[in-house]
Amino acid sequence: MDSDTDFRYCKHIGTRYRNSDTIFRRSPTSWSTPHRGRVGFHETRLCQKSATSENGRPVSLNPTENISGWVENILKPLVRHTPSYIQDTTDILCKLSALGPLPEDTLLATMDVESLYSNIPHEDGIAACKYFLQENNLATEPTLQFIRFVLHHNYFSFGNNLYQQCMGSAMGSKMSPQYANLFMAKLEEEFLSSCSVKPFAYFRYIDDLLIIWTGSKDDLLTFHNNFNKYHQPSSSPSTFQRPKYTFLT
Repeated sequence: MDSDTDFRYCKHIGTRYRNSDTIFRRSPTSWSTPHRGRVGFHETRLCQKSATSENGRPVSLNPTENISGWVENILKPLVRHTPSYIQDTTDILCKLSALGPLPEDTLLATMDVESLYSNIPHEDGIAACKYFLQENNLATEPTLQFIRFVLHHNYFSFGNNLYQQCMGSAMGSKMSPQYANLFMAKLEEEFLSSCSVKPFAYFRYIDDLLIIWTGSKDDLLTFHNNFNKYHQPSSSPSTFQRPKYTFLT
């Protein structure tokens, strides 16, 4: 795409600001100005990868940073009240202790959602955010407008070229963790309600799932397979691959 995105960016954000009534307490210039020189692309190494691993995560630094931060502040309290939410290590240890004694044949299983951020269809993620905003009696507009704006204005440069991310939420965008959390919370709520055999306990930290299973191993594998097949994107390109859940023994 061409490199002159700043003018279009400011024009769009000005329109959004004028249509947002009095929800913002600051001038739009304090959060809407593109961060010149910050748009870029870099790779982060994951601590669980080996020192010689070539795998890393691409992270974009894009001009919607401040708007994304505003959306993050709106969504974060909603995430904290979802049933599977884990805040940190101390939180999960407390929740596990609260379960009390478990049967001797209890299974501990983990699942990992592959490439969650980049695999969330925009409309499915937005629908999940709308659902939890309404559940908490919060106005859905203009929050959803700004979520859409961030999702559709994920620009980054790599080499001498400028790109726009058209699928999922960008790694490095402030709202991405909360956005992904709400997408997963809605997905698991729908899936778990359809299950005849459910986990004894189910916890999640963004894309990492921890399951306490008191049924049979065969039932757990069936649960895994059904979860892996459950999500049917409402709209996506033909190359879209649905998030998968890896069963770890």
